[in-house]
Amino acid sequence: MSEAKKKRSLYPLHLVIGFGLIALFWIMPPIDPITSLGMRCAGAFLGMVYLWSACDTLWPSLVGLFMLAISGYDAAGFNSLWMNAVGNYTVLLTLFSMVLFGGMDEIGDTKYIAKWFLTRKIFKGRPVTFLAIFYLCVFAISAVCQPMTALIILWPSGITLMDTMGIARDDKIWRYFFVGMFAVATLSQPLFPFMGAQLIPYAAFQSMTAAMGNPMTIPMLQYMIVDIVMTALIMAVYIAIVKFVLRVDMSKLKAIDPEMVEKQMPLPPMTLPQKIYLLMVPCFLIMMLVPSFFPDFTICQAINFIGPLGIAVFWIMLFLIVHIDGKPLLNFKEVAYRQFNWGIFFMIAAAVYGANTLSNEETGIPTFLINVLTPLLGGRSEMVFVAILFTVALIVTNFANNAAMAVTLMPVVLNFSNQLDINPMPVATGVILMVFVAMLTPAASPHAGMMHGMKKIYSTKEILAVGFPICILALVLYIFVGYPLCKLLML
Repeated sequence: MSEAKKKRSLYPLHLVIGFGLIALFWIMPPIDPITSLGMRCAGAFLGMVYLWSACDTLWPSLVGLFMLAISGYDAAGFNSLWMNAVGNYTVLLTLFSMVLFGGMDEIGDTKYIAKWFLTRKIFKGRPVTFLAIFYLCVFAISAVCQPMTALIILWPSGITLMDTMGIARDDKIWRYFFVGMFAVATLSQPLFPFMGAQLIPYAAFQSMTAAMGNPMTIPMLQYMIVDIVMTALIMAVYIAIVKFVLRVDMSKLKAIDPEMVEKQMPLPPMTLPQKIYLLMVPCFLIMMLVPSFFPDFTICQAINFIGPLGIAVFWIMLFLIVHIDGKPLLNFKEVAYRQFNWGIFFMIAAAVYGANTLSNEETGIPTFLINVLTPLLGGRSEMVFVAILFTVALIVTNFANNAAMAVTLMPVVLNFSNQLDINPMPVATGVILMVFVAMLTPAASPHAGMMHGMKKIYSTKEILAVGFPICILALVLYIFVGYPLCKLLML
């Protein structure tokens, strides 16, 4: 039986399991301290996650949002929940980013980017060097602009690279290349603690220690060094495992010949619209990064005011207004039609909103988590405490909001660090970084939801098969290398 026929035959069973999960949690009596509301939210969320994995991205998202809407979570009513979910900042940023950077692919810039990579002589006969440098680009853009932007920019270029090198969708190196690409993006996300979701637990640690009468601030430079070193180490070990342990065929990467690429991939000189559109990328990155370093400048204050969403909208407006040869630089309707994915849009909306419900104190779920952890962590040695806490951080962040889970775990970090008489800063740093090692479910993060929705690149099976070992690798390295490094740097 073919894979497609097998999937169709199992479809009714998946429906029964998915909707059964929802129904089960709705009729079960609450498990103290989880409230009745928490049970309904958990059921809607878990059923949705299962149906995402087994069936589709679009309609399970709508089902999940519908069930959350009638759960009573939003006291303002049905319409309010839908507006909050679909109108969420991250969801709208996804929409406009897809259109803005989708225009790069439509105009042909991704082909030139791919050709530039393939014609670097340093890559000839060096597949590891090729992977390392490509991943370095992913790291840089993701750290500056967050993973979603990096992936939207580089996915089309990655596909073009694979096609040019003759690497088919079913080649093993394809899945290892693209899942590794996502891993780099999500590992680099928390690099700058003064921007992005990582700012929330970073600031929470400072405020909680102050409230306890012992104010502490995680040193920014040391924090960033740990993230850079650990991301580099994780990906170096990952590439080594792919090459030497799994022995994945890299011959097509090794066979990169700049001269051959020049002949096989002849491209005409770049047009003026292509040059302008390509110039937008560094300008976009500068606008995203510079205000954090020069917050007192008037122009930087203005950019901070509009934020990343405003920056994306600004460039879309500019490219619609500016015409060359009677045509706008960005054909919004055409790009939105070709590049926008409604399944991803609603999946991110449902994942973000659903994860936030599980992190809300009204559901009782955060309290339940702390109650479970307290006896589990009590009386343990330092390393066992760290190992259990990092493992919990990794598990829960695949089902709930990253930053919210890190904040939820902060009291646990502080209380048990005090009991063990150890410095809480290295532990807190590890927890903050660990909650961003998340990719196994669409609920792990908005960009994870986007990855799970990119069926032309990833299947759920491939994400789990490659992503799970990466998560375990990151966990082990953070316990035995990352935490000691934090202790060394944060004496």
